[in-house]
Amino acid sequence: MVTTNTVRRNPLCLLWTLPYLLCGVFSHLLSDPVSHALFVWLPPGVAVGAYLLTPRRNWLLLALGFFVSQFFLTLTWLGQPTTAIVFGLSGSLSSLLAAWTVQRLSPRAEGLGFVAALLAGAVAGAAASALLGGGWLWLTQEAHAAFRVRTWVTAYLTGVLILAPALTGWARFRPRRSGGPRMRDLVIGLVAYVLMIVSTFMTFDGDMIQNLPYVVSFELTYLPVVFAVLIALVWGTPGGTLAMVTLMLMALYQSAQGEGPFVEIKDPWHVLLATQVYLVVTALLLLLVNTLRGARTQALEDAEQWRGRFDLALAGSHQLMYRYNPHNGALELAGDVQDAFGLPAGAIANLESLIAHAHPEDRSRLTLHWAARRAGAQDRTPLLFRVAHAAGGWRLISDRGSPLSDFDGSVAVVAGMWRLGEIEQEQGNGK
Repeated sequence: MVTTNTVRRNPLCLLWTLPYLLCGVFSHLLSDPVSHALFVWLPPGVAVGAYLLTPRRNWLLLALGFFVSQFFLTLTWLGQPTTAIVFGLSGSLSSLLAAWTVQRLSPRAEGLGFVAALLAGAVAGAAASALLGGGWLWLTQEAHAAFRVRTWVTAYLTGVLILAPALTGWARFRPRRSGGPRMRDLVIGLVAYVLMIVSTFMTFDGDMIQNLPYVVSFELTYLPVVFAVLIALVWGTPGGTLAMVTLMLMALYQSAQGEGPFVEIKDPWHVLLATQVYLVVTALLLLLVNTLRGARTQALEDAEQWRGRFDLALAGSHQLMYRYNPHNGALELAGDVQDAFGLPAGAIANLESLIAHAHPEDRSRLTLHWAARRAGAQDRTPLLFRVAHAAGGWRLISDRGSPLSDFDGSVAVVAGMWRLGEIEQEQGNGK
């Protein structure tokens, strides 16, 4: 019996064509009815995000789905089958090139490398799309061809840089078992979100802008960006994505009505191009904020995991680690203090509390020992002493540590390990 290994493709990836079509319909509603120039073109962002989130074995099927979707959109709005075929090929192949470039330059869909790769992929896809589609318009000598190509690149870049990272960011989001953000962060984010909506409406509302000086109205455009960044900081990637999409929809809709700070009377369609440049800058800023915040969060999680493994190692070896600061007298213990002495973690926070919990017969010796360490003595002989256990008895401790010198020769810190012995029982505690 001969078996063949075939690569199975998942037809469910074709569901990406639904948001592609919806974004295409929304973008066409904002196009110029005379020149048919697309000042806003969001589908490439959906396509690039879909390619990045789909295994490569499904890319061919996905490209076919986007070709059919783009063919349908162009045929509906222009009624030219040949042009619809060319635009279908241009849309599917350019987004495929953009996604391939991103994955080639940054295998991981996170970090600053991903931001640079996304920029490179967006530029490559925009160039390929303008070359294929614009070349066809030039060959057919269609009216307004140069004007349409000029807006092509800006619209393509906007779609990719806003929607692609939004989709990949939401795909990486996983709810935590320990719960969501704190109530304070929820409230701050909600207030910032409401203020962003209000400030965006005020900034891009024509009636309000007319009553303000131009300098003031232009400076108001920074307010939504500030609130969007605040949302990204307290709500993370999902919040930043929500803020960016909300800002995009509001700004584009109001700008398409001929409102906002970017309106030019002589060029009514310039407002959409300027608004998209504003949105691209905001999207890049939020992408950097989310990237840096994600890197910090990952570093904290790695540190917490490392600390957990270290605590387990200490517990398994029946030891405690200590660090003593001679400048402020703080004594830090790492490990299971509760199991060692039956005390809370912060019960022994300095030498005074340590000596207070030590056996009366060991206190003078312990005091001399630590005085020598503060003076820089390098005696590595283990010190045996006993510490009271909350449940009764005395825990035997073997102290192995030494002072570490600073650059000027003074003692910077005293560090070492406490080897935990058995609990000795005796009558009375002598205190």
